[in-house]
Amino acid sequence: MSLVVFSDLDGTLLDHHNYSHAAARPALDALKRRGVPLVLCSSKTRAELIPLHRELGLEAPFISENGGGIFAREGGSLCRGEEWLEAGAGWRVLEIGLPIQEVRRRFATFKNRFDAKGFGDLSDAQVAKLTGLPPEQAALARQREFNEPVLLPDDSWGEAFVTAATEAGLQVTRGGRFWHLLGGGDKGKAVRLLTILLAKHDSEISTMALGDAPNDLAMLQAVERPVLVARPDGTHAPLDLPGLIKQPQAGPAGFNQAVLDALAELD
Repeated sequence: MSLVVFSDLDGTLLDHHNYSHAAARPALDALKRRGVPLVLCSSKTRAELIPLHRELGLEAPFISENGGGIFAREGGSLCRGEEWLEAGAGWRVLEIGLPIQEVRRRFATFKNRFDAKGFGDLSDAQVAKLTGLPPEQAALARQREFNEPVLLPDDSWGEAFVTAATEAGLQVTRGGRFWHLLGGGDKGKAVRLLTILLAKHDSEISTMALGDAPNDLAMLQAVERPVLVARPDGTHAPLDLPGLIKQPQAGPAGFNQAVLDALAELD
């Protein structure tokens, strides 16, 4: 049986405060030695994910913007179907969510009720200040294709915001810092679809996913071994599902231990 690992980034593989993955290095090296695919599954954009994908030396596809699209390297057997579109720079994309222009058009019909602002309303400098990202990385985070991160002045408005988004035909998920508006794609749908595609080449695959926030629930529900790593304060997001493993360590240290535990069990 071969393993496929899906992982959220911010607060999971990447440290919540400094975005480092150093504490996960032993697990990352172990995955590479064994040829286990690591699929990044994040709210981050394609523009953010490609440099990290390269830095980590990954070959597997990745899932961008909370399941808005699946990107795979051009020329691989996985992305030969006509549903895969040319994405440039040696990549192809399987689009799942609505394009960002349509998401923002629908968002504009109700955002003033909540004084809500999306990334499309903010400058690179404002996003950098809100996220702690360097300005050049904040610029990459604003290159949205499917999913709009939204800042609400008061999170107590969340329930009403979700209702308004639903009436506009959008879905809402909650990340570590922002509310996210999606049009038809989510992490769970993307993970299930990619698992089906991978299983065409290996029918004996086993799936594992790691996350830390409510917007990871759909992803965790889509795999056989769901892992919820702790938040920086040691608590866990209020998620519950059958078989959920609650890793007591936070961020990349939690990722590291959970992945090493899974590989040890396989051995």
